[in-house]
Amino acid sequence: MSSLTRFSLAAGLVFGLAACPDSAPSSTADATATGDTGADGAPAADGSGTAATTTYKPFDQANADPYSLRVVAYEKIKAIVGDAKLDASMFGGGCDKYNPAATTPSDPTKLGSLYVESATLQTSVKKRKDKHADNAGADLGALIDAQVCASLAAGATTTAASDAAGGVQWHGQLIQKGLLHYFYAAWYGYFFSGNRKDWDELMAAYGKSFDGKVDGGLAGLVAKRDANCGTTLAKDIWPKLLGGKAILEAALAKQGLTGNADKLTTLPPEMTALAAELDSKMQQVFALSLGHEFQEIAAGKSAVVKLAEARAFWRIVKPRVAAFDKAKGTKHVETLDKVDQDDPAKVDTAAGLAAIKAVWGLDVAALCK
Repeated sequence: MSSLTRFSLAAGLVFGLAACPDSAPSSTADATATGDTGADGAPAADGSGTAATTTYKPFDQANADPYSLRVVAYEKIKAIVGDAKLDASMFGGGCDKYNPAATTPSDPTKLGSLYVESATLQTSVKKRKDKHADNAGADLGALIDAQVCASLAAGATTTAASDAAGGVQWHGQLIQKGLLHYFYAAWYGYFFSGNRKDWDELMAAYGKSFDGKVDGGLAGLVAKRDANCGTTLAKDIWPKLLGGKAILEAALAKQGLTGNADKLTTLPPEMTALAAELDSKMQQVFALSLGHEFQEIAAGKSAVVKLAEARAFWRIVKPRVAAFDKAKGTKHVETLDKVDQDDPAKVDTAAGLAAIKAVWGLDVAALCK
């Protein structure tokens, strides 16, 4: 059994970071789970899942391991960025100081090492394309990498106040939230691959441990918004993802495809419908997150840093808002684009919350704490 599959979720903090820094979330095969409804833990083929099934058994654990380790690295980055004692020494310098071919961080206490050297995280980011044709497309990964590397270098030498533009908190949030955009693009893109390997990568990129118990990465953001806003998006998304495996298996079997990388020539309509449904739910998560940052800015909580957080969420949802404006003749993009600046005085938080309500029907002020 590999060091990855020996990992125990009960060992420590989220993803066991303190207890086993080189471990990834375990597969269903290594977790003691209750209520499995079948030998492979797959729920109904319509993607609906079942109340009793909460675990995911990958087609091949080796498919999932790299993304699982990238989620572990992200959680470590998030922990450092969120450290009250965050300072320039914790950045470690620019990307060129580290080995992009490495799979294990040479210094896991430094943001730069975690980004460049964890399971080829940087290499994966740089190659990431976005299947949302109107959202940076083939350039997305290069843009995210450039932003992360610039903040790693600048954060290591900044003399600005911690919570000012150019300060360590500001740069830290640009790094952390930029990586969330990467995981989101990867997760969404793998819906359209039509093979076993990429489906396992999709499940790992979502960030929930395969026994359904621990939320990291995207899944962690979903859980946080549910807790803040009283929504149930996590309960909506996870069972549907579990059911997606059965949809894929049935389509592969119908075409007689048995290999790990054998690819469907045409996706079944159930899969494209599932992708659209779950992407819509994730867009709601990001919209709520953007609204949450507006609330924090209005409350005067480190407003410049909150704008840095809002920036990534806005870049993710901007195409949806642009499409809405085009269809309705509204100008919400003009309102929300102000978060791309570093001046809280230019941001009309009330108008921003109104735009979110208009586009998604989400009353953030009423829903979220």
